[in-house]
Amino acid sequence: MNPSRAAKVATVVLVGLVLGGLGFVLSLLYDVGVPLAVCLVAGVLICAGGTALADLPREDAGDLAPGSEPVAQQRSSFGDLHALQSRFAAADGDAARFEDRVRRPLADLAVERLRTRQGSDDRIGPEGAQAHLDPVIWQLLTAPAGSFPARPEQAAVWVHAIESL
Repeated sequence: MNPSRAAKVATVVLVGLVLGGLGFVLSLLYDVGVPLAVCLVAGVLICAGGTALADLPREDAGDLAPGSEPVAQQRSSFGDLHALQSRFAAADGDAARFEDRVRRPLADLAVERLRTRQGSDDRIGPEGAQAHLDPVIWQLLTAPAGSFPARPEQAAVWVHAIESL
């Protein structure tokens, strides 16, 4: 056992024993009569459980708050399409949130799909791209922000168009 792990275990046991001792004192104050051994073991177990839970990996909640990530760091992949369904409901009726949380990731998915499925070349220019794209996808990629209703039905139209690429 390495020294830092041994120190951590010793700390957990010591704090657990102190916690158990406090539990025993409380049981005496309230005339419950819990045995000292039970209180000490329970204190160590509670402390060990708390330490184990504290060491578990945590999820980043940054994706839950709108606008929490810089635009450059938000990336989507076609595998994220099903995860976007929860964003549809949250953005219903909120135009700004719809743009950030639904339309932009769908536009990223459309561009990725074009690159992987159609072999699009970034050098063809806007006129060449428009000639090869479904008008729905072209509007998704080029229309100004706020041009579309913030409704799940609009997102469903885009998803269908992306799937047909």
